[in-house]
Amino acid sequence: MTMLQFNAMLCTATARLAPRSSWRFTALVACNSSTAVTGEQPAAASMNEDNSVKFSKTQAVSQKEEEQKPKETGIQTKPHTEGRSNRKKWSNENDTIFFKQFQAAKSVNDLLDLAVLPTLSITNALKLISSITNQINSGKSQMVDIETDERFIHLRKLVKNSGEKTRETSNNLSKYSQLSTPSMIAVIASLREQGKRNTPLLKMLSYNIVKYNIELDLKQCATLLYSMAVLNFRDKVLLEKITSDLLACIPNSQNAAINKSIITSLGFLRYKNVNVLDAFCDTFFKKSMDYTLLDYSSILQTFAALQYKSQKANSFIEKFADHANPFQLSWTEWLDIVWSLAVLDAVTPQHVRSVLEPAFIENLTASNQLNISKVLKLLNINAVAQFVLTNYKGPLLKEDSEFNNVSIVRSKEKQMYINALLETLTETLLSPSYFKTNFDTGMGFSLDAEYRINDQHRLVKVEDWNEQSNNVRRIGIMVHDYRDYCIGQNDLVGSTYLYTQLLKARGYNLIQLSYENFSVQDNIKKRINYLKQCMNSVQEVTSVKQTNSI
Repeated sequence: MTMLQFNAMLCTATARLAPRSSWRFTALVACNSSTAVTGEQPAAASMNEDNSVKFSKTQAVSQKEEEQKPKETGIQTKPHTEGRSNRKKWSNENDTIFFKQFQAAKSVNDLLDLAVLPTLSITNALKLISSITNQINSGKSQMVDIETDERFIHLRKLVKNSGEKTRETSNNLSKYSQLSTPSMIAVIASLREQGKRNTPLLKMLSYNIVKYNIELDLKQCATLLYSMAVLNFRDKVLLEKITSDLLACIPNSQNAAINKSIITSLGFLRYKNVNVLDAFCDTFFKKSMDYTLLDYSSILQTFAALQYKSQKANSFIEKFADHANPFQLSWTEWLDIVWSLAVLDAVTPQHVRSVLEPAFIENLTASNQLNISKVLKLLNINAVAQFVLTNYKGPLLKEDSEFNNVSIVRSKEKQMYINALLETLTETLLSPSYFKTNFDTGMGFSLDAEYRINDQHRLVKVEDWNEQSNNVRRIGIMVHDYRDYCIGQNDLVGSTYLYTQLLKARGYNLIQLSYENFSVQDNIKKRINYLKQCMNSVQEVTSVKQTNSI
């Protein structure tokens, strides 16, 4: 495919924009919002829902040629998440109350008194029965009428009823175990249409689909991936089977809409398989394939979200970057494209200038589509212009711009890691006066922690950072949870990768702590030892840099 042919394809696609405006893809929440990938949650709580609904609607359109269009249920995960969070908090509080009373119990009678707690869980009921019977069997208690005690009878009923419910659930699932593979896929699609995330059923169906091991066709792969994305169900084993079967299907595919649906579903699921993505790249410039400009835009954003940079991907990215321009797309779509090119290390000064021009900013603001995720992207691009592109001479955001006042709030999971890091740093360094945690970088994201050392490798107090700017090394610490990584291939997702590049461009030496090595469940001593190892490694790197610069 020559450059002229590629340009012709883009022009043809542009002509189709008006009648096919409903085909717009946002690619995925992870690409459009740092929230979904990094755990940083902007103040607008509805952003995730908006992007998720958009994903669901557009994917449904892509599959309408292959299956009946489902109801637009969207990916309304927020109410479920809040419900689970509230239940978990309520459960933790009740467990704390029970544990304190359980520890204080001095006799079987005291333990039996706990049986009448209105919030007693099945786990704690079993713990009570075990402790009571152990005390009686060991001779520590002389209570011989335990079997007739109403409190003990109540405990046994609780456990018995729980067992019956478990068996009832198993019986309800058993009727699906003998279904054929196409029927099981249809059940998963039905759950998607109803917006029901029945995890036990989904796990059972996924296990059986893999177990039967028949080869899935392209349509079945697309249906499964779309359903998994809508239901936010990431089963790694099933994903591995789907991508394995896709390798046989992709070369024979002639359906651009289904191909795009599969790519964007993989992006939403954060599942990265270079072989599959490379195979799709081979289809992009086939004359028989009817990819539109918006298809290409959506695919580019997915590549950015997965930080996919193979040789075949680079060929597509370069051609797209050369021919796409802001006059072919909406303001927000062009912002997404430029941000994606920045993530993929393919952005040019011309691209950045087009986004930071005052006229573009005005149009973007007037479009009523400038949510907080877009503002954060704009701040990312502004930072790229300042610190990454050495030859950029164009406009920048004003220092007093309202965009700089965006409030970034951490998710609860991310905040747990920040708290663990704060505790670990407090124990590792001399005092909290030598480091800062969880602060806004001004580049569209927060840095988890920073400390500085001088040329003698001694810590510098925060109050002296501005005064001692010469021969001082800035050390940034980033804690990555599982959302910061792709599934399948353990690479950082696009947004997190961009943050690391911006920090390095600002002169930071980075310590990157993975959740696999730095866990909130580890004791403080283990975390301290691991952090010290990382700090020593960075110190050795800075020593080498100083030696080489002499």
